[in-house]
Amino acid sequence: MTMKVRVGAVGGPLPNSSRSNRRVTVNRRTTFRLAASLAAVVWCGPPLTTRGQEPLPPLVLAEDEGVVSGGSFVLEGPVADAPLPAQSLPAPAAVPGSILSDVPVAAPPAELVEVSPRASDALRIDDFAFDEMPFEASSGRWFWSGGWYAGVESMWMDRSRNNNEVVVQDVDVVAPGRRTINYQAYGQPFDLAPGARITLGRSLGPDDVGRDRALECIYYGGMSWADNDGWNAEQDGVLVTPLNYNAPGFNGGDRYTTSLKSDFNSWEFNYKIRRRLGRDQMIMSPGGDWTRHAERGFLPGLIVGVRLAHINEFWNMQSSQLNPPPTPPAEFGGVYDITATNWLLGMNFGSELISQNEFFYWGLRGRVAPAINFASTHQQGTGINTDPTIEPQGVTDTMESGSQTGAGFLGDLTILLGWNITPNFSLQAGYDFLWVAGMATATRQFSLNNRQFEDIDAGGQTFYQGLSFGFLGSW
Repeated sequence: MTMKVRVGAVGGPLPNSSRSNRRVTVNRRTTFRLAASLAAVVWCGPPLTTRGQEPLPPLVLAEDEGVVSGGSFVLEGPVADAPLPAQSLPAPAAVPGSILSDVPVAAPPAELVEVSPRASDALRIDDFAFDEMPFEASSGRWFWSGGWYAGVESMWMDRSRNNNEVVVQDVDVVAPGRRTINYQAYGQPFDLAPGARITLGRSLGPDDVGRDRALECIYYGGMSWADNDGWNAEQDGVLVTPLNYNAPGFNGGDRYTTSLKSDFNSWEFNYKIRRRLGRDQMIMSPGGDWTRHAERGFLPGLIVGVRLAHINEFWNMQSSQLNPPPTPPAEFGGVYDITATNWLLGMNFGSELISQNEFFYWGLRGRVAPAINFASTHQQGTGINTDPTIEPQGVTDTMESGSQTGAGFLGDLTILLGWNITPNFSLQAGYDFLWVAGMATATRQFSLNNRQFEDIDAGGQTFYQGLSFGFLGSW
């Protein structure tokens, strides 16, 4: 049995694409549903109508109906258990008051290549103006964009004090029980010494795994420290030196002065390899413009090379008699000079970790250089005392030289912060630490009494620290 059901339609007749000439078999479930619908119509009466409208036509079962009209549709043939094949529906008609848009829901995947996936990048130009430049700042243009690069930094370094050894004593000749005053060799703290760090490098391009390579030369030094100190004897007191109580011209005076000069210079030749930034990202501004920006990241690097350092120290001590009337230097006085020279040569191993952003960077850079130290010293003491009221009398004349080849060490650490002004120029500031061990310092070589032939002590160490600021450019 076939059924024809007339149902009121909204918006006019159905299109012809809804017709079907297939014979559909009505199964038991479909028959039950249609019977339930007919019972509801018979029990409740005809369909509701509104004023001014005709009631809908009654539900009619018919056979071989081929035309749909007047808001009716036709089911022909036996209803099959299998679902009907899918059919495409026409575009919906425009409803008054609705807004239609032809903007595609999603862009093709090819148009989304190089687009940042982070949600915060959508408004980065406005909301995060400090993090991103408003114009292109790609890794190819802003970082390591040239074949050569150079950096010049001004350094202001402090130096640790010298060996803490007593060199002068104040004793009372009238009251021998008075406490002896000791004066030590390290003297006053050093002032900051200006220096420089100059870097010249040549980029070799990326290696097989995409890391940047470079050869660079670094000069680190130019610092020179000077320290002066002195003491006067108290009333009824005289000054003597425990370095040699029997040295004429050095014992029995009333004034001592000391001075110390030290310098530092270092040269490096390094091979440097550093990780490159990741793939750049495309960022759209609120105006709809796309710009290419470097992705933030940490850039570790390795440094291998050769380092040579030269450290000189000069120490001077003088004694004199100034009590009225002053004794001429030709009759009383003493001069003691010590010179220490160190040449340290070794392999240089270093590393750095730089946090690179678009227009600023910060990080750490450190190097260590186990070295061989070629140390040498020379010292000479001369003194005279012809005053019969001062003991001892006579002449002092000593001279010694020594050399030693031993182990040494250099290590430095820099905490740095830089700001990219242009694609090829950045300003940089930092705080530097430098440590040199296994060196001969002047204040470890005291031998005014000739206690040992060719005496040299290369077990000293010196610590430096200070500020640095300058620029780095490439071309």
